Formats: sequence, C-alpha cells, structure tokens
Amino acid sequence: MALRLFVALPLGYALSALGGVCLAFWLPLSKADAAMAGILLGLILWLVIFMASFAFMNTRRLAGVTIVLVFCLTALAVAKGWRP
Repeated sequence: MALRLFVALPLGYALSALGGVCLAFWLPLSKADAAMAGILLGLILWLVIFMASFAFMNTRRLAGVTIVLVFCLTALAVAKGWRP
C-alpha cells in the first residue's frame, strides 16, 4: 500500500507536471495556449496515474515504469530548453 501511494502521489505528480511542461514546449501554439494545454493534460494525467497505481497488480513494475517516464520527460523538456 505504501509503494502504491508513493507511485500515486509524488511520482504521479512529477510525471503529470513534466508531461504538461513537455507538451507546453513541444506544441506549435502560442505560449499561452500551449501552457493551458499543458496544465489541462497534467491534471488529467495525474488522475489517470493515481487510478492506475491502484489498478495494477505489480507495483514495483509500475514504480519502475513511472520513474523511467519521469526521466524521459525530463530529458525531453531539457532538450527543448526548460530549466528547472
């Protein structure tokens, strides 16, 4: 249960925030429209990750995949010019 909450709360938030940042940087829209799309994606993505963390049977694999996705999205955002 603790590992599920660890994946759902901080890792899910990191994944959804970085997903929103990547979308805001990579969309060919104005800055305001891309930022709004990134925020909306982040909100939806966090809910999906939270529900998925309690739906999957293998929580270690879920945590591993989530960590790998966080690192990949961080690399994509940094490659486009994001500075944390």
